[in-house]
Parts: sequence; C-alpha cells; structure tokens
Amino acid sequence: MIKEKTIAILKGGLSAEHDVSNKSAHSVKIALEAKGYNVLEVNVDNEFLSWAVKNKNKVDVFFNALHGQWGEDGKIQGALEYLGIPYTHSGLTASCLGMDKELSKKIFKNAGIKVPEGMVLTKNKILKKEPFKRPFVIKPVAEGSSFGVYIIKKNTSIKNIINKIKQKAMLVEEYIQGNDYTVALMNGKVLGVLEIIPKQSFYNFSAKYKSKETIYRYPNKTSSEMIKKIIKYSKLANKVLKCTGITRVDFRVNYKNKDEIYVLEINTQPGLTKSSLVPKIAKQSGISFDNLIDWIVKDAKVNKT
Repeated sequence: MIKEKTIAILKGGLSAEHDVSNKSAHSVKIALEAKGYNVLEVNVDNEFLSWAVKNKNKVDVFFNALHGQWGEDGKIQGALEYLGIPYTHSGLTASCLGMDKELSKKIFKNAGIKVPEGMVLTKNKILKKEPFKRPFVIKPVAEGSSFGVYIIKKNTSIKNIINKIKQKAMLVEEYIQGNDYTVALMNGKVLGVLEIIPKQSFYNFSAKYKSKETIYRYPNKTSSEMIKKIIKYSKLANKVLKCTGITRVDFRVNYKNKDEIYVLEINTQPGLTKSSLVPKIAKQSGISFDNLIDWIVKDAKVNKT
C-alpha cells in the first residue's frame, strides 16, 4: 500500500498579512484533502522552529501559505533548508530579494527592466521635502497585499498619512498613471496574463479581497506587442531573481505611452484564496484550483538557490 504524503500547511504568521495567509491556507487545505493528502495545519509563531525540529520526520512537504515578513522574506525558507524538508515556492535567495522592494528594483533596473523611480526615506525626510511631484506613492519596503500603500494626491494630508505609519523608513516612488497587469508563472513558464481594472484608481487591499466591482480581463498572449513585452519582462524578472514554483509579476503600463511598461514588484508567495489572481489565471488556462495546488506540492524541493 502506498503511503499517503503528509503535507504541513504553514499559515498565520507574524506579519500584517496574517488573515490573508489563513484564507490561503483554508483553500489549500480543502484542495489537498480532495487530492488525497494527509494535511496538518501549523500556525506559525515564535515556537514554530521547536515544533518543526520535533515533528520533521512526520512531514513530507511543508506547504508555505504564509504571506509577508518572515513567511516570504527568506527567514522561513532558511529554516526549512536547514531542516532538509522539501517546501513549496521560491528558495531563500529569491524570497529575500523579492520581498525587498528597493533591492529587487535595483536588480530589475540593472537587467534592463523599467521600474518606477524611487528611494527609501525616513518619515522626517518625507515631511521635510516631498521627493516627487504629486501624486506619488508611499509604501513599506517589505510587505505585500498592498498593506500600508498610500497614494499622495493633490489634497492629501501627508502628515496624517505619516502619523499612521509604524515603520521608520518607507519606499517613496513616482506614481505611474496607467493600466494594471499581472503575469502568473510556473517555474518560469508563463501561465497567462491578467488585466486588472479596479473601480477606484488603485488596486488596494479592499479591491483585491473585498470588492466585487473589480473587472478582470484575460488578453491573449500574442494579442499585441505590449502583451508580448509584458510576458518578456515577467520571464526576465523571474529569471534574474532565480524564482521557482509559482510566482506573479505585477506591471503598470503608461496610459499615454504603451511602450512604458513598468514592473511594480514580483510576488514569490502569491495569494491562493479562491479570489486570488494566480488561481484566476490558472483557471483561465485550464488548470483547476485543486490541480494547481497539487502541482505546487509535487514541485516542492529542498536545496534551492
């Protein structure tokens, strides 16, 4: 009799994206059980490493459903590499680089990929002198799901925004007026492209997870030169960071000049709720949610770069 694999889903965590992680984990659990796996749910906290050392021989694969800091910034990946147990998604280096928006932007720019101009500044420096003409963007250096992202518009009280921010320094970027696109990749192979049209001007947390008014369009991979370039840059971004497994690359294309294609960020740990973008793209490509999760598990490995 073939032993059923035991998959430990890592969820929750210590970041602002705790609730998003739990939603991803819930969807993943249902899919894994439907595929016949034994499933353990592990709430990751400060005691996780002690638990993992004691229970590592009971687990075949760690499914990383964590989001945000500690879960996708290389820390959990480093711990799992040390334990020698296969885990899902990108390895330590790619996770660390992908989560650091400032550093990943420098790597992309060096590879010939256009990114919004920006810099990391302390809150005091932002208040003292605004670095860009309004509108501009303020966001955390290392966070996801659009947590803590603010668009500083003409009438925005920047002092009120700064007072809400807990971090000492933030990434400040020029604001690109344009259309949003995202690309899902499986080990560097493009699954599909999705155009995102939120009701508001910014695809924020609410638009991602709560709004029913966001419009999604699926352009053909060869429908235009612009889409071909988006695909080209998504592959390159994935390659230069050495990402593995499922990744997602987010773009903004200038309204006035379709040749101005900007990479906003790469997601080495994209959301896996039923409303998340990668499952939407996979479904459009003919891959069910259950089969997507099964593929991620079968792709799990250790000794990643």
